Amino acid sequence: MDLIGQLSQQLGVNGTQAQGLAGSLLKRVQGTVQEKLGPDAANQLGQAIPEMETWQQAPSATSAPQTAPDAGGGLMGALGGLMSGQEGGAGGMLSALGGAAGQAGDVAAVVSLLGRFNIDASKASLVAPLLLNFLKSRLDPALVGRILSVVPLLAGAGGGGNTPGGGGLGGMLGGLLGGGR
Repeated sequence: MDLIGQLSQQLGVNGTQAQGLAGSLLKRVQGTVQEKLGPDAANQLGQAIPEMETWQQAPSATSAPQTAPDAGGGLMGALGGLMSGQEGGAGGMLSALGGAAGQAGDVAAVVSLLGRFNIDASKASLVAPLLLNFLKSRLDPALVGRILSVVPLLAGAGGGGNTPGGGGLGGMLGGLLGGGR
């Protein structure tokens, strides 16, 4: 699968923007895999996608400010900050949302990354399925399953039954943004 071509086509961006976005997203996934599954799984990911490092160094990626994922502006930045670790003041809400809290932080991070590459946030729901299909094309199915267990944002992005209010990034964005801007 040609991830850069797919991102360019689906998001309406040039190849440099697509490379920078792909590199940034994959770096985020690899960091989560490193943290939660260990260095062996992260190394397998890096070896299966050798171009990831080049994509991370695309001009638009290196010129973008490197801020924390929940430091984005607007609604998504505020939501990411609220839902990623500040459970003391919002314990009841976070208990009710369960696993959605971590996923909302991931959504905020994706929306923030899109903004860094001048891509409209309304296109965020297109990113997770493309990334998941790319990972499936490059990685052993067992590793993909392990990645999905620690990156829930991708879990609802698979084909077959992912409806517009369903899980994953599309469902989360639909609920948070009321179906778009």
